[in-house]
Amino acid sequence: MNDSGFGSFVAGLVIGGLIGAAVGLLLAPESGEDMRGQVGEFVDDRMRDFGDAVGEGKAAAEQARTAMLAALQRDAATEATAEESAS
Repeated sequence: MNDSGFGSFVAGLVIGGLIGAAVGLLLAPESGEDMRGQVGEFVDDRMRDFGDAVGEGKAAAEQARTAMLAALQRDAATEATAEESAS
């Protein structure tokens, strides 16, 4: 099976986000309450982005599936036509 690298991309995105959040927490001059609010917004944004990415991946997979099934049907029809011509 051909690996598209999408899983690696998502893993890198998650790990990068976690590292960025940790560095931001360590270097931020904000109060605890302000920081919690910002972290909550950050997490909400990343969750929404992740959901969007998953939705796009599902749509791409469905499109590829549909194209593959259509190609199989065309091949079967071409094969049937060739067999009828040969008979």
